[in-house]
Amino acid sequence: MKIVFILYLFALSSVAFGQEKLVNVNGSNYHVLVKGFENRRENAPVIIFENGMGVDLGNWKKITDQVSSFAPVLAYDRAGVGKTDKIFKMPTTKFVAENLHDLLKVLKIAPPYILVGHSLGGVYIRSFAGLYPNEVSGLVFIDPADFTETKNDWNAIFRTMGVPEKKIDDMLYTRLYQQKQKVDSLNFGPWSERLVLNDLRITDFAEISKLPLPNVPIYFFVGGKFEVPPEQRSKDFDQEAFFHIKNNANIERWKKLMYASNKGGTLIYLTNSGHYVHWDDPKSVINNIKILVESLKE
Repeated sequence: MKIVFILYLFALSSVAFGQEKLVNVNGSNYHVLVKGFENRRENAPVIIFENGMGVDLGNWKKITDQVSSFAPVLAYDRAGVGKTDKIFKMPTTKFVAENLHDLLKVLKIAPPYILVGHSLGGVYIRSFAGLYPNEVSGLVFIDPADFTETKNDWNAIFRTMGVPEKKIDDMLYTRLYQQKQKVDSLNFGPWSERLVLNDLRITDFAEISKLPLPNVPIYFFVGGKFEVPPEQRSKDFDQEAFFHIKNNANIERWKKLMYASNKGGTLIYLTNSGHYVHWDDPKSVINNIKILVESLKE
């Protein structure tokens, strides 16, 4: 037993405690933050943060210190974002999940993992959870890009608002097809992440929906504050009404997702928070992640 424990501590010693550094994975340097591993117990979950589109790990700075006080954390920059090298491959959900999995192996950070994803990061953690379901012990989605959404779901919102069918068809075409661009190797990073999300929407997220959902607790944080300034709002429809109808529709689908797990789930709707919930109400995010971590000890 002593030998096992010593080996476990030796494995943890390969993780630099509480520091940012570059880690080479598959020939490329990834910028990472690791914190709180000095207190990790065997089989205790690690909190893995997945950033939103084109956003670096500084996105989590309001919550990483406090979360690391009760669980070890890892945040990192995806390829072409922040201080991580560019990789001239499209950041598909499978590619990003496999790269993260390889990063965890290089750092010798063993599962289980609680995955926390904001915006596009929610799509990426859903993919990781489907590809490595036995390594995940919890999922936390922070105002995610809706990977349960179909083109018909999108159109149904406009029908509810009374928008004519021809206008609905035109807006959908503009959203998904008109702005398609050729892949430009100079723009890999945030630009290519946007293209990947667009392609997923065209297929109704088929790549995601076919993946298994691990039987783990699932938490959703939803920002209920409409933030688009008047001068930037659509001239084609009432964008604020659209925002609230869309949120309600998303919530109904996300509730079904939570019910698919018998481990329980939580959906927190924050009317004073916008898309960056963890910036607008960091205490809610921190406290609920702590509740999730504590629940896994029972």
